[in-house]
Amino acid sequence: MSGEDELKRRIEALRFAAEDGHTESMFLLGVACAQGRGVPKDDVLAARWFQQAARKGHPRARTSLAYMHMTGRGVRKDPVTAYVLLAQAARDGDRLAADLMIKLRAHLTPRQLDEAQKRMAKLGV
Repeated sequence: MSGEDELKRRIEALRFAAEDGHTESMFLLGVACAQGRGVPKDDVLAARWFQQAARKGHPRARTSLAYMHMTGRGVRKDPVTAYVLLAQAARDGDRLAADLMIKLRAHLTPRQLDEAQKRMAKLGV
């Protein structure tokens, strides 16, 4: 089996597991879509997989989705949503989220920061 065939087989296995509700597979499939590894590059689909994994509490999926909201890749650019997602991921131990949160905070307006803090309070973050 060639390396390309093996990658396609692995991606298909990830897809089945993700569709079956496996959180890590959802995240990994999102990464594959975002990078175009084994599947066509598709930021919208990557964001969907990250969103599904994030809803199930996957910290790095939250960080990845936050990055997409920071840059507008595959989703509407929304720094407030990005900040809230990063806060959740950082709370759950994702160090990258904590670093990105510091960088993003420097670019938020006082109004955006206030909105983010209100959302975080509602979520208990």
